[in-house]
Amino acid sequence: MNIYHYTSGQHLTKILESGELRVSEWEIKNRVRPPALWFSLNTIWEPTATKMTSKNGMLITLTKEEQHRMAGLYRFSIEFKEEKLCSWGRYKHVVSNTPLTMYRQMELSGIQKGANPKDWYASFKNIKLDQCVVLEKWDGKKWVIE
Repeated sequence: MNIYHYTSGQHLTKILESGELRVSEWEIKNRVRPPALWFSLNTIWEPTATKMTSKNGMLITLTKEEQHRMAGLYRFSIEFKEEKLCSWGRYKHVVSNTPLTMYRQMELSGIQKGANPKDWYASFKNIKLDQCVVLEKWDGKKWVIE
């Protein structure tokens, strides 16, 4: 079974140039401890990976289809080994130093977008691309090998 790191075309070039999936720069900058590289067991799309944009002066979340058209949808898959990743539950209750109220807000936001927090897993170190099983691109109907 595989687990997926979902991303957009705007990040793909940087990932390919670096040769690895990296822990979140946003989390590093915002002093989230420990910063993580996030994965999902969702085999279709991880709704929390959908980007936001400004439209008519308002911040809105793109639909999966809009993000596909505007930035592309990509995913890297690795073999799912639960012992090598940290579940969301363990992350929020044991590993991280962020207040539990913030995690509740993150979960609620994810659920409202259609995500399931039980699908979320973290790595605390970068993963070389040669450890990935495959890179796929969403063609509008299905995932295809890139």
